[in-house]
Amino acid sequence: MTIHTYTDLPLVDRAAFELACARHGFAPIHFDVSGEADPDDPEHGELLIVRRGAWAQAYRIDARGQWLRQFETDLNGRFFSRAPYA
Repeated sequence: MTIHTYTDLPLVDRAAFELACARHGFAPIHFDVSGEADPDDPEHGELLIVRRGAWAQAYRIDARGQWLRQFETDLNGRFFSRAPYA
């Protein structure tokens, strides 16, 4: 699956992403979400890149939704709050 924006995520992941954003005072529009092949392991999956302003984080997409837990951990740690939205 090619991901260009968060709306291209599977429905369950999209809903979880929206809820995680809302819990931390963000809206999905505050983030730029895209997917790309993992340059270190292109045969085994895609990376989901989440950007906000100058900050970006890559998450490996898997069937268990681990990327969502990692994204929420980054929100809890205020990773995406370090710079104003550009």
